[in-house]
Amino acid sequence: MTEKDFIYIRPGSLEDVLKLREQYPEGVKFLAGGTFKPRLEEGIEIIVDLQDAGLDQLDVEESGISVGGLAVLQDLEYVLDSDGFTKALKTEFGLNVRNTLSLSNFLAQANGRSPILTCLLALEPTVYSLNQPQGVPLLQYLTMGAPADVVTSLWIPDFKKLCFDGVGRSPKDLPIVCVAAVKRADASIHVAAGGLVELLEEFDLTELDDDGKDYISWLFREAEDAWASAEYRQNLSQVLLARVLQKLERIV
Repeated sequence: MTEKDFIYIRPGSLEDVLKLREQYPEGVKFLAGGTFKPRLEEGIEIIVDLQDAGLDQLDVEESGISVGGLAVLQDLEYVLDSDGFTKALKTEFGLNVRNTLSLSNFLAQANGRSPILTCLLALEPTVYSLNQPQGVPLLQYLTMGAPADVVTSLWIPDFKKLCFDGVGRSPKDLPIVCVAAVKRADASIHVAAGGLVELLEEFDLTELDDDGKDYISWLFREAEDAWASAEYRQNLSQVLLARVLQKLERIV
């Protein structure tokens, strides 16, 4: 077999994909939809195209939303129906990327500077993948460091409202600080913050004695890099948190 000779397989279901994974534990490249960083690693002999495996489904149920790993980012905007998520989406990517980049490939390269990822973390989804078929929380999945994995689906529990705000050095820059807050179905509030390459912990307001300003400031205590100082981020994060919480208070 020369370096240009590959076995190309296009399975028709997730079950078939899992069987192929067991059959070929090494030397396999899974094509998980659109990506703006295409690459073919050394030693790949088998290419598995997941386009027909049914991994681009969108299922809206009373208890939550299931989004297939091959669904594109624009599909997320459709099913979430959130002005906050739309703002984050348009801040990070232009229309062409939103219409082509798959959720799985996005999660493989996203970091804490991503406003889209900040919104997703606030939504507390469960990630199901080839390596984690039992499902794990998104933050845990991201910290496992498995870029070669393929997300098969994302489960987002039912929520009332998602609000997002962020500030960059210019309107076209990624935020140096961003905050997303979600009012859950039971009216409790979950918050995620971003603006750094490193991922920050999420938190519940119900677990705090105040409105969360002290805690979010503490999260940014060592957040100094080439874009902003830690002190500036601490102050700005408090302002942004107050903004998104004010928006959430308008929802009964």
